[in-house]
Amino acid sequence: KQQAYLEVMVAESERLTRLINNVLDFGKLEQGKKTYRPAQFDMAQLLEDLIHTNQIRVQKTGLKVLTDIAPGSYPANTDRDAMEQAMLNLLDNTIKYAGQGKFIRFILDKDNRFIRIRIQDDGPGIDPASRDKIFEKFYRADNSLTTSQPGSGLGLSIARQMLRDLGGDLSLDTTVKQGAGFILRI
Repeated sequence: KQQAYLEVMVAESERLTRLINNVLDFGKLEQGKKTYRPAQFDMAQLLEDLIHTNQIRVQKTGLKVLTDIAPGSYPANTDRDAMEQAMLNLLDNTIKYAGQGKFIRFILDKDNRFIRIRIQDDGPGIDPASRDKIFEKFYRADNSLTTSQPGSGLGLSIARQMLRDLGGDLSLDTTVKQGAGFILRI
């Protein structure tokens, strides 16, 4: 029983920390005062670390983690913390909104210019009427799934702005047939 309580406390304190960081980053982004610390790192390793660190939390939702990392190396020279925060915001959304979905898939590949990380699920997806608005600050779709989940509507906006500040982008993956998908480019 103590272990269960401890896990809940740790998960909730991590969620609160992410929420506080989102609010602080939102203020810095709004004022144009967000600072980044580019460094060399391996994007595949960051993705594997993120999946490993959040494995228990994802499994508790019943989602299976699938990974597809294309062969090759993924050297990145960008702000590792900002990348991790953007991916965590998307992971948090998937955990909250995948509903009765069965999986979350991480796909890592690259083209000549960008490293791409796709995060997809097979949940209920995003209502077509909301697709143009999901990156707006404080926007939350008005349905039973979103109203039953905690959130501020800042995660996607913050993630997109940070990626754009770093020369990348965050977009909706329109190739996903069922569920929701996002593409991070850096």
